[in-house]
Amino acid sequence: MKILMIINWKIHYVSETPKNLQPSDYWIKGQPFWFLKYFDKPVDVDVVDISAPKTIEKLEKKLHFHFLQVLRVLRRLNQYDVILAHGTDSAVLLGALKRIFHLKTPPIVVVDISSFHQADTSGLVHKLCVFASKSFDWLIYLVSTQITYFREYFPWIADKSTFVRQGVDGEYWGQKKYSEIPERDKYLICVGYRRRDWKTLIRAYEESGISQKLLLVGNSKIQTNNPNIKALPFVPIDRLNQLIVNASFSVIPLDDFNYAFGQTTMMQQMALGVPLIAADVPALRDYISQTDGIMTYQAYDVDDLSHCLVELASMGSAEKEKMSLANIESIKDALSEKRMARRYEEIIERVISASSVK
Repeated sequence: MKILMIINWKIHYVSETPKNLQPSDYWIKGQPFWFLKYFDKPVDVDVVDISAPKTIEKLEKKLHFHFLQVLRVLRRLNQYDVILAHGTDSAVLLGALKRIFHLKTPPIVVVDISSFHQADTSGLVHKLCVFASKSFDWLIYLVSTQITYFREYFPWIADKSTFVRQGVDGEYWGQKKYSEIPERDKYLICVGYRRRDWKTLIRAYEESGISQKLLLVGNSKIQTNNPNIKALPFVPIDRLNQLIVNASFSVIPLDDFNYAFGQTTMMQQMALGVPLIAADVPALRDYISQTDGIMTYQAYDVDDLSHCLVELASMGSAEKEKMSLANIESIKDALSEKRMARRYEEIIERVISASSVK
């Protein structure tokens, strides 16, 4: 099977495995990219990211589509058995051109993360998504409730779509050992730089009166007069993991919306064996249900989150260890990258087979 994979982020094109990059952030030409290594049958893949000169990059951000990426692949589309677009930003322009110019292409399978454009229901971008989506052969989505949006605004794609849980590579995240730091188990952590409800978290933390300090990583612009709350900017991945594994527990205060966001951050922490508190929101619910290692609270409810903070902060080490092990086991099984990859492979093979019959 020969796959053209177009992705909506930048990667490093390297000749050997780098030590400081996640598998989704680099590609060694001639080797399967990221989760494709878990396909049962051999694959030949080419990966095209969204790298562009700065002037074009600024324009693409305003337009919300990666037109240079599409121009790079147009001439060689029919060299492949299937086009796998990870992110609708990387698929919409291609789909629109296919309809406008009646292009002959291999089947287009799209991984939808953001319900097209963050679940828009009107506007020019939404209209372009509607137009382009009619040329997609299949859609994979990562949050089960997204189907309600598709049925209302993209009914033609609802019957050509499959919900597949995102997975992470537990072996990758669990293989390294991180040294203890002086504040071990003296703080709780929150990781993320957007779509986080820091306001509720900070209020709940202050209301809880727990002794552990609160470390916010990813958004140094957060301001507070509380000396027990510290906000840090992005930190290198090894340092971030060291902070996570040494934390008493982690909190994922995600905002409430109907598209995929935050699962990977949460699952990476699960793979590292950290007990978690998370908002009970659609983006996380399908994943929280697969483990007993996550305590949930009602989104935006200060009192509910405060209660969870007190409960987990006062929990004994044996109970916390049970939560840690439950999270690790879930990543090895229900939320494994391998399981996700095999589901993608099944879908892609079925789509290719159906296309060849036409």
